Amino acid sequence: MDNTKKLSLVQLVGITMAFFGTVRSVPTLAATGWSQISYLIAAVILFAIPIALIAAELATAYPKEGGPQVWVSEAFGERFGFVTSWLLWVQMFFGMVMIASTIGVMLGYGVGSPKLAQNNYFVFVCILVGYWLVTLLNMKFDMVKVVGNWGAIIGVYIPFILLIILGIAYLAKVGINPDGYLAGGFSASKVLPNFHEGGTLNLFSAIIFIFAGIEISSVHANNIDNPKKNYPVAIIITLVIIIILNLVTGLTMANAVPNGKMEFSNILQPFSIYFKALGIPMIFTNIIGWMIAIGILAQLSAWVLGPSKAMIAVAEEGLLPRVFQKRNKRGVPVTFVLIQAIVISLIAFVYVIVPNVNTAFLIITITTTIIYCLAYILMIFAIIKLRYSKPELDRPFKLGGMGTMWFVSILALIGVTLTIIASLIPPTAVGPGHGGAYIAFQVIASLVVFIIPLIIYACKKPSWKKEDK
Repeated sequence: MDNTKKLSLVQLVGITMAFFGTVRSVPTLAATGWSQISYLIAAVILFAIPIALIAAELATAYPKEGGPQVWVSEAFGERFGFVTSWLLWVQMFFGMVMIASTIGVMLGYGVGSPKLAQNNYFVFVCILVGYWLVTLLNMKFDMVKVVGNWGAIIGVYIPFILLIILGIAYLAKVGINPDGYLAGGFSASKVLPNFHEGGTLNLFSAIIFIFAGIEISSVHANNIDNPKKNYPVAIIITLVIIIILNLVTGLTMANAVPNGKMEFSNILQPFSIYFKALGIPMIFTNIIGWMIAIGILAQLSAWVLGPSKAMIAVAEEGLLPRVFQKRNKRGVPVTFVLIQAIVISLIAFVYVIVPNVNTAFLIITITTTIIYCLAYILMIFAIIKLRYSKPELDRPFKLGGMGTMWFVSILALIGVTLTIIASLIPPTAVGPGHGGAYIAFQVIASLVVFIIPLIIYACKKPSWKKEDK
């Protein structure tokens, strides 16, 4: 590639930052109070940095499209490559339910009805209507081009900037709120997680979700000058910025929201508190609700086709029946898109079964993180295996010698393992007497998701492969 077309360090930081542009995870972070500092640092050291560096070596060694599926296939064969692609597709089902659920909350506040925003049936209907709407629109139109970057600007970046500014203004005017999560002020002991509070420790899994998908940035590792030096520098700069922005937002929000009253799916909760304290008309809460709803619909639209296009490539390789290879005139993978919508609709019933919107949101977020972690485990073992089985492979970005590779891989495995363990600790939001059902749901959902692709692969037939492939 010509050097003039290569990405600069600043451009790579900007692209990587774009992957994490969201305000949805801030309430979960804020609910941990002062300990969010240690949680964020642990998430970066044990998860984000190791995963990003591992992905960079694998991506530069195998620059063709496919990402984790290709890496795992090269290490452990087609079977587990298929499992990896399946996991990354299915986690999207739970993730999209979690994202779509905030539409109902935003619309409730958008029309000036907080009670409606926390009504589980209303949220359930909004998930169905919102996701099916963007699905049908994507079948007919190129919604990514239609929406462009405006959806993210209106629904993500502007609200995030306002959240930071308003939070600082609230702190300057009110000081430390005696009723908030930061009551009593700062002390070193409050920074460390309280391991006696399982519900707080459980939130570590949801905090990890902030960094889920960081491996995506590795696709650009081949497009920069001196990737061995510049890629890790770009990742570290990006993560430092993310930590600072999330801490400022999370700590100011933790200060404003009354202790024990955090609404995980309602990013408008702090806006309402800030506006009231600063004397700003509450109508702006409704306006921001509509803005964020627009951003959510734009994000859903982008996700409708992305994972399904990756899966149809897998289907055309003969790993799924021919019916999965169907496309419409626009090339949209019809079968996958419709399956996504149907399964997401079924998962959305969690909001009917679990009447508390807060609890349902947290359960779905944690399930998404666990499934992502299963794919990361396969990816971590892939780099270890390939270092030994294919030492001659050209790796423009390489994690030093074997010792460095093992150190980074062990860090990543520790981080992923801790995340899964924390995920199985019933959060306080679940309530007493429901811990067993919560654990059973997470374990069964994870096992089913992992076993299904193994069964499909065992049943595959030569006739499934696309003839003109």
